[in-house]
Amino acid sequence: MLFNARFQYTHSIVSGLMTVEGARRLVDVLPLPPAGVLGLKQVARQKSSRASVAIEGNPLNLQQAFKAIAGSDRSPSEHQQEVRNYWRALEWLEDWNSKKNIITEEFIKKLHSIIVVQTGGGRRREESQYRHVDCPVVDTATGVIEYGPPEPKDVHKLMADLVAWLNLKEVAALPGPIRAALLAHRFVSIHPFNDGNGRTTRALATAELWRSGYYMQGFLSVEELYDERRNDYYDNLQMGLPWNFYDGRHDPDHTPWVEYFVSTLSEASEKIRIEAERLYQTQAKESAPWSELSRRQQQLLVRLTTRALDLGTSEATLTPGEIMEWFDVSKPTAHEWLKEWVAEGFVEPFNPGERTRYYILASNWRAVVEEVKRHNA
Repeated sequence: MLFNARFQYTHSIVSGLMTVEGARRLVDVLPLPPAGVLGLKQVARQKSSRASVAIEGNPLNLQQAFKAIAGSDRSPSEHQQEVRNYWRALEWLEDWNSKKNIITEEFIKKLHSIIVVQTGGGRRREESQYRHVDCPVVDTATGVIEYGPPEPKDVHKLMADLVAWLNLKEVAALPGPIRAALLAHRFVSIHPFNDGNGRTTRALATAELWRSGYYMQGFLSVEELYDERRNDYYDNLQMGLPWNFYDGRHDPDHTPWVEYFVSTLSEASEKIRIEAERLYQTQAKESAPWSELSRRQQQLLVRLTTRALDLGTSEATLTPGEIMEWFDVSKPTAHEWLKEWVAEGFVEPFNPGERTRYYILASNWRAVVEEVKRHNA
């Protein structure tokens, strides 16, 4: 049952890879206005978070998802929590990718635990565990089994084989988008968890793309194209194979899926290439004002920009409780971060001289938020 991914290069795959590579190289080097960079990244993450959960039936529209991400209440609805979880997973992947880590089973279990955490009990910190029960995919309308994943007794071995395959020297020589496509299809075929496999599949593909150098300044959002043509997405995952894993899905020719994955990635890459060219500046590349900020400070700036765009104001206040919720840290840690950020000139007490319950971005960072709003107007 060792995994040995089979596929053939086709004209479509090669053409798509060339388009993706061309877009990546342009987006990585084209001089862009910093506010435009922040705006495109914020929009891409918002669309990815909303679309990935929408594929699984989450009914929130883009504006509702926007509000869920921008909000800070501690008792969101289940649908709001799903959107927040995916956003948080992308933030976590950004941190992970900056450390040049590799994909392991422990990484996958942690990623899944962030994506499926529920409301009411705080963020679950432990890794998820593989399923111990059969978990068929059933059409809720007809009750017909659409897919029968492998038996629980085989899941551990299949996942270990998948991770071992991903880290083979000959697999590392494949183009990043090919690896991401094969990893995603094999993972969703194994269906290792009781729930959340679809969302984790898409986040896992993103992780492999980013790890392979296809971060594209955070502008890329493939999930929205999957959601727009949801039937095509599911049909291509199925590849016309029998419903039972052991009847052909254990060792398929992945060419049709790879063609679809690369084609969709190519379309998404072309969209961001066009956006990047639209923002192009002829002068020498301007250093983004936030380039010296820590990654957490950059993520906080994106969150507060999202809130400002939602409210239509320069809303840039935050509380220790919001830091605890957004970054899954304890109260003492939140206060320590805020103390450091005040000292660094990133935030200021909103009511100096009193017991500080609110903080606000320093004036220079509020100006950045205003500039992003102008670009998005």
